[in-house]
Amino acid sequence: MIRRILDFVLILLFVWVCMIFGLWLINGVIVPLKLPGIKNRVVIAVLKVSVSAGLVLFWLWLWREIIKRMFWHILKSQESPTKRAETERRKKREKPKKSDEH
Repeated sequence: MIRRILDFVLILLFVWVCMIFGLWLINGVIVPLKLPGIKNRVVIAVLKVSVSAGLVLFWLWLWREIIKRMFWHILKSQESPTKRAETERRKKREKPKKSDEH
């Protein structure tokens, strides 16, 4: 139980750190970026928004992959006790038959 809580907290911390870093990157690097070859302000704005959206989509994909792997890891770790309990139930149902030897 504590392991799951710790994993969840670590995922949240990682996601928040990545989000803050991404926002800093967008605000500190992408927004003030000057492209010397392009004079049209609309094209520059569209490029900045596209790069920012790409970073956001990458962040969302990374978060999804982390959660997906964590989900399947938890399911696999819970699978073996479930199978063990099912095997024990089968053994209880199938009581050995007493043979009649007279």
